[in-house]
Amino acid sequence: MNRSTILPFLLVTGIVFMGFTATIPDCTQLKKGRFHSYTKQGTHIIINRIDSIQQDINTKTRDTTYWKIEWLGNCRFAATYLSGGGPKSAEEKNVYLSTTLFYEIKELADNYYIGTTTVKAPNGTSSFADTTWLIERR
Repeated sequence: MNRSTILPFLLVTGIVFMGFTATIPDCTQLKKGRFHSYTKQGTHIIINRIDSIQQDINTKTRDTTYWKIEWLGNCRFAATYLSGGGPKSAEEKNVYLSTTLFYEIKELADNYYIGTTTVKAPNGTSSFADTTWLIERR
């Protein structure tokens, strides 16, 4: 590159870099609090998160599941099953205990956040995107 092309290159690179850093949300406020998720069938799940522990309450069945949370970065965490209403048999409980859920929060808005979940289980890996609400939907 010669001098006449370096300045425009640096300007464009700086603008692109600033665009990437501006889109990374600050997820500090999501490490603690009450959040709301809804299944495809419309079941409301209340999520209570206190940094390293998460409690999921199914409002329809009242089942409560506890997860250990490990923050891997500003907007990334891993969840491992501790106890609760998920598994229905000893075999299913072993699958839960050997599965890790990896969450990556992609977008944070005023009333919700959008993220992807990657499930790493003994029988394979799957991913999906979901919206978690900061306020209860009415």
